[in-house]
Amino acid sequence: MKTREQITELHDVFAERFGFNANHAAQTSAEWFRVKLGVISASNASRAVAKLDSETRATYMAELVSQVATGQMEELNSKYLDWGNQHEDAARSSYEFMKGTIVEELPFVFKDDSFRVGCSPDGMVKDIDGYRGVEIKCPYNPMHFVRFATDDKIKPEYVWQYQFCLWVMDADAWDFVQYHPAMKKNPIKVLTVRRDEEKMKAFSDLIPRFVSDMDEMLAKLNFKWGDQWA
Repeated sequence: MKTREQITELHDVFAERFGFNANHAAQTSAEWFRVKLGVISASNASRAVAKLDSETRATYMAELVSQVATGQMEELNSKYLDWGNQHEDAARSSYEFMKGTIVEELPFVFKDDSFRVGCSPDGMVKDIDGYRGVEIKCPYNPMHFVRFATDDKIKPEYVWQYQFCLWVMDADAWDFVQYHPAMKKNPIKVLTVRRDEEKMKAFSDLIPRFVSDMDEMLAKLNFKWGDQWA
């Protein structure tokens, strides 16, 4: 698992190369959005590894290329995102109380000094084996919480998301957390998930191809990756 020191070192290199440091940028802050421009992220992992000729992959690539070309990112707003943001602090506190631990919040984390890939873990905690990451979801509809709480049902895009985080962070385990404040009993459920080597291979095989195809698309527009921070 990447240490806080390794994360900071990568941000220092990023700052030297691109002129700004987002090592302490809180999630959803202006600096956090800026550092994510054009970067393949965990929340879109399922789109990045979609079939090569799929509209899903093509659309995501075009989104990232447009971010490089404009230096802007469209911010998504919905009642579902607002709900999640509103209740994440309470979910984190409930998790800390349940586990008897403190969640260390993290900035955007790059996989390596190519800065093409990264993730935004909701935090990491110390355990007997070292550290593990934490992913917190606060579903708007309690039905989704019930499915997870009773049969460990996780949306496929969330599986790709936390597996991508495991890949980026060089981690072996992650705590996947769901919380719903309206539940009168047991409003939180924690499931420890492990590294899936098949998905690790998919990332190792398909993400470099995505990067290469993205660079070709940028070149057709007379841009290169990194122009988003110029």
